[in-house]
Amino acid sequence: MHGVTSSASSTSLLALTWLAFFMADVRDGLGPFLATYLQESGLRQELIGATMTAGGLAAVAMTPLAGAWVDNSQAKRAMTLVAALAVTLASALAFTTLSPSLLVASQVVTGIAGAVLGATMAGLTLGLARADGFKHQIGRNEAFSHAGNMLSAVAAGLAAHWFGAPWILAVMAAMAAGMLLSVGAIRAADIDHAAARGDESSDAAPRAADDPDAGGVNALLRNRPLLLFALACALFHLGNAAMLPMLNQRLAATVADSAPLLWTGIAIVVAQATMVPVALWVSRSRRFDIAWFVYAAILVLPLRGLLAYAFTSAWNNIPVQVLDGLAAGAMGVATPLLVQRYSAGSGRFNTALGFVMALQGVGAALSPGVANWVVGPQLRFGTAFVVLAGAALLALPLFWAAQQGGRRSVLPATA
Repeated sequence: MHGVTSSASSTSLLALTWLAFFMADVRDGLGPFLATYLQESGLRQELIGATMTAGGLAAVAMTPLAGAWVDNSQAKRAMTLVAALAVTLASALAFTTLSPSLLVASQVVTGIAGAVLGATMAGLTLGLARADGFKHQIGRNEAFSHAGNMLSAVAAGLAAHWFGAPWILAVMAAMAAGMLLSVGAIRAADIDHAAARGDESSDAAPRAADDPDAGGVNALLRNRPLLLFALACALFHLGNAAMLPMLNQRLAATVADSAPLLWTGIAIVVAQATMVPVALWVSRSRRFDIAWFVYAAILVLPLRGLLAYAFTSAWNNIPVQVLDGLAAGAMGVATPLLVQRYSAGSGRFNTALGFVMALQGVGAALSPGVANWVVGPQLRFGTAFVVLAGAALLALPLFWAAQQGGRRSVLPATA
């Protein structure tokens, strides 16, 4: 499959880029809009936190399995289509009920399907762009993904403000339709499945699911740089994930007639607009190693939390979300690139990425639960921001230790 024509490959890569654009709104479902909607609907803080955390934990459980599945599957396009439809239907359910069990179920489905979408996107990118083009294509994907988030956030925020929260689903349905068309435009013959699992040296068929060495869990745990980086990502997202929902939950809970759903859209737009140039810069920079961008992202997050703590005006969302764009934009590009570095030649890129994303997901899943517990009935939003900022700082020494481990991976090659 290494011999695909450049024109065919270019067509599929363009379709992949548009897939990243449309997937941006679909993969995470309703995201921060759901937390704000539930706050406005009068649900208890504990139930809001449990609902959001359930989806995150489901994603955590599914992410490493999804990565291993993608490494051993040639049905990456079909997996993408099914997962996208599942997220859309689950999001529709979330807006039709305030039943705790159904809300949790909708987010569990969203988390599982979102994990599959993340894995298939990573596999398709490496399988189409190959190792040599991976960094450039990751940057394009991230830039288009943030642009897609920005467009959908504007549309969803305005739709919710003018017509009501359920109209957010119309925006999601439109993005899902674009996503399905993009998947259909990717040619199956252009996907190098050996390259997609990080093993361009071999054109052998992927390992069978019952191969005792296929999962490589023990090998992953022996890869010290990969493990430390995964733990650093977990702490980063423990501090990051709840900050945007908390900003708008604070508006809904403390400021009458503050239009929190509209401000949720504005906050997302500001962050995504910042992420577009950041993603392109990180992916194209030759002056700085990718690790320096991770250091910067970690240091930006505590500053963001302290700014959110100090200023409670709705307009403070703008500088807080600019900082979010700087940090998340860098991490979005850096994470798969560092995983590729640590697992190069192993034939387990998606499994390794799934491992890192699973630990990252643990932090992200715990974040809203911890933050809402700190807020409590006393509405201690300021304290919650300080706690989130402190958690992020703990990622710094772990990532430093990962870098000291060097670039050598101890994952055994599958070839």
